[in-house]
Amino acid sequence: MRRVLLAMWDRFEHILAVRIFWTPWLVIALALGLGSCGRKAGPPGAATTALPPLAKSSDCRACHQSADKAWRGSMHALAHRNVGSLEDAWAFRAKPLDLGKVRWQFSGGESAPRITWHDAASGAAPIALAPAMAIGYRPLIQYVLDFGKGRYQVPDAAWDPIKQEWFSMFGTDQRQPQEWGHWTQRGMNWNSQCAYCHFTQYRKNYLPQADGYATRWLEQGVGCAQCHGPSRESHRPNECIVDFKKKYTPQQWMHACASCHSRREEMDEEFLIGDNFFDHYSLALPSQPGLYHPDGQQIDEDYNFTSLLLSRMGHKGISCIDCHDAHAATPKGGQPAVATNTLCMQCHASGVRGAIVIDPAAHSFHKPGSAGSRCVDCHMPKSTYMGRDTRSDHRFPSPDPVLTKELGTPNACNTCHADKGLDWQIDWTHKWYGDTKKPLVRDRTRAVAAAFTGKPEALEKLLVAFDSEDNAAWQATLLRLLEPWAQDARVTQRAGLASVSQDPLARGAAAYLLARGPANSTQWARLAKDPVRSVRLDAGWGALERLPKDDALVLEMEKVARHQGDQPAGQMLLARLALHRGEAAAVETHMRKAADWDQGSAAARRELAVYLDGVGRTREALPVLAEAAKIAPKDPELPYLSALALAELGDLAATESHLREAIRLNPRYSRAYYNLGLLQSSQGRDEAAIISLRTASTLGPNDPEPPYALATLYLHLKQPAAAANAAREALQRNPAHQAAAALLRSIGP
Repeated sequence: MRRVLLAMWDRFEHILAVRIFWTPWLVIALALGLGSCGRKAGPPGAATTALPPLAKSSDCRACHQSADKAWRGSMHALAHRNVGSLEDAWAFRAKPLDLGKVRWQFSGGESAPRITWHDAASGAAPIALAPAMAIGYRPLIQYVLDFGKGRYQVPDAAWDPIKQEWFSMFGTDQRQPQEWGHWTQRGMNWNSQCAYCHFTQYRKNYLPQADGYATRWLEQGVGCAQCHGPSRESHRPNECIVDFKKKYTPQQWMHACASCHSRREEMDEEFLIGDNFFDHYSLALPSQPGLYHPDGQQIDEDYNFTSLLLSRMGHKGISCIDCHDAHAATPKGGQPAVATNTLCMQCHASGVRGAIVIDPAAHSFHKPGSAGSRCVDCHMPKSTYMGRDTRSDHRFPSPDPVLTKELGTPNACNTCHADKGLDWQIDWTHKWYGDTKKPLVRDRTRAVAAAFTGKPEALEKLLVAFDSEDNAAWQATLLRLLEPWAQDARVTQRAGLASVSQDPLARGAAAYLLARGPANSTQWARLAKDPVRSVRLDAGWGALERLPKDDALVLEMEKVARHQGDQPAGQMLLARLALHRGEAAAVETHMRKAADWDQGSAAARRELAVYLDGVGRTREALPVLAEAAKIAPKDPELPYLSALALAELGDLAATESHLREAIRLNPRYSRAYYNLGLLQSSQGRDEAAIISLRTASTLGPNDPEPPYALATLYLHLKQPAAAANAAREALQRNPAHQAAAALLRSIGP
C-alpha cells in the first residue's frame, strides 16, 4: 500500500524546539590583556537592577597598601580607562591603517583623538568619531566609540603599543558592514560584549523600546569590590568596609574568576562573590565544532574556566588561586617561577593533592633551560587571539602525536619538531612515555571527533566514552553530543545517571536530554525545580511545551531572555516564549528582528521560514529559505527544508531537485534520501524508491521510519517476506513503533 507523501515527511519541529545557544562569533576583549584605570559616570538613565553598596578601590587603599600596590599595576586594574594617556599620544599620531579598500585614520594626539573609518567597497558612509574610552594596555589597546543612545561600538582596528602600529584584530577576515560581526554591528557592541568584564559593578541596562542603553558602573577596571563583594552598610571608622568575617572556599573564588574568564551565556549581571557560577551563567563546552578541538584543547577564545574543568587538575580540585596571585593577576612567583617549573612543582614535587610526582629533567627528556624543559612548554600550548594576544591552554593536555596524525588535533611536540614529522614524534613519545592512561583519553577524543563529523559510529563511541568517564565536565560534553539520539533508551538511561550528579554541568546536560523523553518523566520534573538555575533553564528550554504559560520557570526564562534581548539570540528566545503563549504577532516580530540584526545568519532565516510554514504561510517561507541559502550555500538543510515546502505546494519536480541538492551537499543525509524515496514511491518509481529508502536506512541506523517505509512499499509490491523483515528492523530500532507492529501482525506468520 502506498503512503501519502506529506504524512510521512518530518517537519523539523526540533528547529524551534531546541534550546538556542547562540555563542557569539567574536566576543572581544575578555582576556587579561587590558587598559589604564580611570573613572567615569555612566550615561543618564536609571539602573534596572538593584545594586548592592560597593566601595571604590581608592577606599581600600589606606589599609591594604601591599595588595593595592600589586593590583594597581595589574591587568585587572588596567582593564578600562579614559582616553588621554601617553600611549594615546603615540596612537593618534600614527600613520593610517589600509586594509584593501578599507582605510582607518587616526589624528589629534592625546588631547583631541579622532578615528575615521571609510570603506570604499561597501558604499557605507564614512564614520569619524572621538574615542570615548579605551580597553586594554598590553599587548593591545582598543578604543570605544559612542554611537548614540548609550550604545558604544569597538573598532576592529587596535593599537599595538609594543610594535607601535595599528592592526586589524580580524586579520584577513574583513567583514562586511551588514554582518553581525562587523565592528559597527551587535557582535562588536561594547555594552553587551565587552564591558561587564572590564568594569566594577557594571550594569548594561538595555532599553528595548529605544534599542539603546542606560549603562551604569562604579569604576572602570576590575576593582576590589568586583572580587571582594558588597560593602557593609554600617561599619566603624577603623573596620574593613567589606565583611571580613566572610570566608570563601577555593571553588567560590574560582567561580568569581570564572564570571569573566569563561566562554559563557550570561543570564544576568548580578553575580557576587560567594555565588554559584551556574546560577548566573551557562558554560560553553566542547560540544560543538569550532570552540574546542575534540580532545578539549582551545580553538576559539574560551577564557580558561571550561579548559580547567576538563583537565585532570581541575577535576582534582585545583583552582585559579592555586597558581595565580589574585591581586597581581599573574602566576605566583611571576615568570621566574614558571620558567624554573617552581610553580608546577609546588604540587608535583611531593605529590600533594594527588599530583603525580615528577622529576622535571627526567620527565621532559630535554636539557634544563632548553625549549621543552618547562612544564608549560608541553602542557600549556599557546594560541594567539585578537591578532596579538597569546594565551596558554588551561586544559593542560599531554602531547599526543597519535591523535594529531589521526584527527589533526594539535600537540606541543609539533611546535618545535614539525620538521621531523609525526611518525618520528610518535616513536619518541612512545619510547619515553608508553601509552599509560592514554587509551581512555584517545577513545573519548575519537568519540567527540566522530560526533563532530557525523560519523555513523558516533553513538556507540559516545556511549562507551561516557561509561568510562568520571570528569563531570566531560560527562556533560558527551551528553550534549548525544542529543541527536535523545530517544534512544541507552542515552536516556545515561542521562538518568547524570541527573543525580553533584555537578550542575552534568545535571543540566541530563535535563535537556530527558526533556526529549516521555512527558511524564519524574527525572525531568525534578530537574525543572533544581536548586541551580542553569539546570532549571536546561530543563525548561528542553521541554517548554510541558510548562504552564505562567509557570515560575517560564517567568524565569523570560527574565533571562529579556536580559539577552539586545542580541539576536535573545530575540529568538523571546520568540520561543511568545510561541508557547500563542502570541503569533510577537513570534514573527522577534524572529524578524533577529534576522535583521544578523544579516549574515542563515540560522535566523531558517527558523523564521520554519515558523511561517508551520502557520500555513508556506509561500512566504520559500523566499526566506532562498535568502538563507544565499548566505549559507553549503548548508544541506536549507534545500531540504525548501523541498518540504515545495511538496506542500504540490511542485514535486522542484521538490525532487531540492532533495537531490541536499544529498549533493551531504551524501550522508539520511532524511533527504528517506523523503526522496517517499516521493519516488508516490510516483510509482518503486525500484528507485527502494534504493533511496535502503540508503536512508543504512545512513540512519537508529531511525525506524526508513525500514517501516520499505515495509509498506514491499507489501504494496506483494513481497510479504521482505515487508516482514523490514517491519522487524523498524521494531528493533524502536520497539514502541505501533504502525510497524500492526503491519507485521497483518502479514501473519
